[in-house]
Amino acid sequence: MHFQFLIEDQSTAALIGLIMKNVIRNFKADSFGCIPFHGIGGITKTNSVKEMRTGKLLNDLAGYMRGFQKSLEGIPAVLFVVLDLDDKDYNGFVKELEGIAALNNITMDHVFCLAVEEVEAWLLGDENAIRVAYPKYKKSVLSSYIQDSICGTWEKLADVVFKGGVKEIKNQKLNWKDVGKLKTEWALNIGKYMNYKNNRSPSFQNFMNNVVKRLSM
Repeated sequence: MHFQFLIEDQSTAALIGLIMKNVIRNFKADSFGCIPFHGIGGITKTNSVKEMRTGKLLNDLAGYMRGFQKSLEGIPAVLFVVLDLDDKDYNGFVKELEGIAALNNITMDHVFCLAVEEVEAWLLGDENAIRVAYPKYKKSVLSSYIQDSICGTWEKLADVVFKGGVKEIKNQKLNWKDVGKLKTEWALNIGKYMNYKNNRSPSFQNFMNNVVKRLSM
């Protein structure tokens, strides 16, 4: 079974790369591939070839789905599209995404996995991994977090693991690229200690359930 991932950003790709290496080791999956994008973008009106290759996941989604349906034809494969829910309505957003698949006649096995609110929620779902990666983490801040809530999740993780928290990040006037590097660093440091069988995030559990389901097919 080949797992192909289309992923909103680099930090999520880094985390999924770690997870899938463990999956391959433990479940003997054949292979996986990750394509990270430069943000979520927006759903286009026509999904034409002209609108492809923007570097934004939603803008390019139709073209990539068509491309992988063709290139992976004839082999056991599944296409995962992983992106943040942010403040969107869950059911409505999934319906929109499935609409893109239907409009483009995507018949290959595919899954839309939404991190609620952001992928940092998956990291916050494993306190032990945080403790090992960041022994001086702010336990009181983590305890105040309601799992998978819409609350500014990456900022919450920053307050848990970054010295001075999100306030210090703002004081340093870090740009979005610098913040992206921090997110990737957190994903790598925490992700290598994560126990995918013991995570409090419902959206992470949904992701893993869909992965394991394909391995048993």
